[in-house]
Amino acid sequence: MTVQEKLILFAERTLERVNIQHREASREIQETIRVAVREAEAAACKDMEAQLKIEESRLEREAHKKIHAASMAARQKQVSLQDKLSDELFSDLEGDLRCFANGKGKGKHSAYSDFLLEGIAANLGQDFHIVQLMQRDMTYKTAIEAETDFVVEETEEDFIGGFKLLSSNRRAIADYTLLARLGELNEDRSNLWHKRPGADGS
Repeated sequence: MTVQEKLILFAERTLERVNIQHREASREIQETIRVAVREAEAAACKDMEAQLKIEESRLEREAHKKIHAASMAARQKQVSLQDKLSDELFSDLEGDLRCFANGKGKGKHSAYSDFLLEGIAANLGQDFHIVQLMQRDMTYKTAIEAETDFVVEETEEDFIGGFKLLSSNRRAIADYTLLARLGELNEDRSNLWHKRPGADGS
């Protein structure tokens, strides 16, 4: 083999080794790029998932706030309507009690008379000596004093109807007025209203 042939052979083998190394380097570079791309995609997906979770959480909180606000508004409206209706009913009840005490309507005067006189008679023997009546009911003074040991006196206080009993020293008081009964019913209504669902905003 001549020198020229040896040089050509050497050049061919060298070129072949370079080509092999180049192909291997290219494959390594391509694999490195593919790994880097996969890692970048995975990282991007994780970041996107994290962002989506954050956004979902934010939207869920906003939805809960809106639902809660709407629920509170509905409950407040319901409470307002209930209070309005209750006030109207109690206003009507007070009007009915005044009609009852004034004897308006068929048979109502007799019913009020029985209510008043029987109520006073039921307290005989108690430590009370004075009966207070409104001016309208002073027509019963003679009958009450004739049948009991009570002293009847007039009061300017408007308690719709009924009577108050006082001890001789005027310290002990028993309230049998229609106004007191109406107040008790109003207090019961208030307690019931405060116990009803949603009255506290919950």
